[in-house]
Amino acid sequence: MIWMLLIGLIVVAMLYILWQMEQIGKTNKALQVKLRLRDQELLRLQQAAFQLAEQQKSMLEQQLPQSEASSVLNKAELEAVRVLCQNLPLVVKECCSRPATPQQVLNSQLRRQKGIEPAQIELMMKKHSRLTPLWQNNSLMSYLQLCSVAVTLAGEPPAKVSSL
Repeated sequence: MIWMLLIGLIVVAMLYILWQMEQIGKTNKALQVKLRLRDQELLRLQQAAFQLAEQQKSMLEQQLPQSEASSVLNKAELEAVRVLCQNLPLVVKECCSRPATPQQVLNSQLRRQKGIEPAQIELMMKKHSRLTPLWQNNSLMSYLQLCSVAVTLAGEPPAKVSSL
């Protein structure tokens, strides 16, 4: 009689465990569906961000002055601003797809391009006080603002020196 009671308890416990496993399986399937939907939405958002960055790049490049004579910035700084704008889509894409900061992405890209050194960009950021806090923030939003402010700065005419 005790054996039958023990066997009955074991059977009940096993049925309960099977029922729990079935519930966990259903929950797992539902969570997998949600994860797939979330991944698809994330991919769409990344593509939209990249397209917006491409448009922003085009707009900023059109606003850049062609000559250093019409800008506060010297020739090397104007080239640095062009590089910042040209790399805008890449920085957005890389920052959205993996955990990287804009400066890390930009520095690795500059090392590959062999045109402007990261130290030149760093020097420009320190020289112009409007760019410094945006550069130091080192976030994607501040990089977008940095590009806009740098283009605005490039469009400003050089200060006239008065002779007294």
